[in-house]
Amino acid sequence: MERPSLIGSISVQWDLWIGQYRAFFPTSREDIRECLHLAREAGAVDGLWEEGNADALPTQLAACQDTKDGKLIASLHLTDALQVNAIRERAEQYQLGLFDEERLAALAIFSQLAIHPAHQKSQAPVVLLSHCFIEVLKAGGQAVVMSCDPGHYSIYKRLGMRPLGPLSKTAEGLFRIPMIFLPDQEYLSIIHSPILPLMRGVDFDVYQPLCQWYYQLVRENGALQAGSAYYPNEKDFESHHTITEGLSEKGREAFLKSAIVVHCREDEVLITENDGGKAFGFVRKGMVRVVIGNQTVVLLGEGDIFGEIAFILHTKRTAAVVAASPDTEVVLFSESAVNTLKDDADRAAIWRNLARVLAQRVVLTNKLLTQ
Repeated sequence: MERPSLIGSISVQWDLWIGQYRAFFPTSREDIRECLHLAREAGAVDGLWEEGNADALPTQLAACQDTKDGKLIASLHLTDALQVNAIRERAEQYQLGLFDEERLAALAIFSQLAIHPAHQKSQAPVVLLSHCFIEVLKAGGQAVVMSCDPGHYSIYKRLGMRPLGPLSKTAEGLFRIPMIFLPDQEYLSIIHSPILPLMRGVDFDVYQPLCQWYYQLVRENGALQAGSAYYPNEKDFESHHTITEGLSEKGREAFLKSAIVVHCREDEVLITENDGGKAFGFVRKGMVRVVIGNQTVVLLGEGDIFGEIAFILHTKRTAAVVAASPDTEVVLFSESAVNTLKDDADRAAIWRNLARVLAQRVVLTNKLLTQ
């Protein structure tokens, strides 16, 4: 007996409005054309789903509109995982071999995320992804999988997605990392995910078996750990907010002036194991790997902090930090960057933010060990 389509069960009647953004499922030809144009401009069109392709998979198109001017600024395609699983290279890309058929039937694939360049750092992609995820849950789904490029990693992670497989190159030479979005209430609360307030009425207990399955997967593969970063509840976010939240305007300006921006190539070593811990930093662009021995233990993206433990304790590094993607940028701060802040409150804010990241890491590690 053929299973009913998860995506086909989604209601296209509901919209999500947050601030100036509206997420919805377009039905008019004009909106659909505009979404396809946006995807082409963003280079997000995939022939497997492209209109006019006889072998194209059926999808549900979603869009986000800027209500101030009425323009569509983001789009996304939703597909049944069972259908994608029938195509070997796509099944590998999304790590679908990890799931049995029962779980695949409750899994949606999000693909071809296209965002207008002017709205990359806005709430638009968060609103769109949140809307689609909630509608998948309403239709009986349990999780969503996406194949993420390094440029969108921080958006997905901020929402609550986590790695499902390693960062790798496609046949076209593009970097991608498969990520999964689970209705894990405790995790979404720990990272202050903006989607959690939208999930009122959701029975999270229903999804516990799948969440526990994921934690077991991470225990067996430490490279799937995503690191820790606190995301302030701001309409627009910059990667340095993890460190600079709470600083005065003058303090933030002075602190960032002391920063050293390092541009890295793929596999370039930023911090070596056993090096002195005289600086810490955060990922400004791209992704880095935290490596102990020859084993990747954590994958970090935009906004994630590294090197803070050795910096705080004045000890040698216990791990190396290596650029995982081309055109990676990291920002480094020395101890003098903190000490040169004139205001005691600004210095305290830096240490408080570092402590917050450490505390979050402890909580997440404890959750991983106790699930």
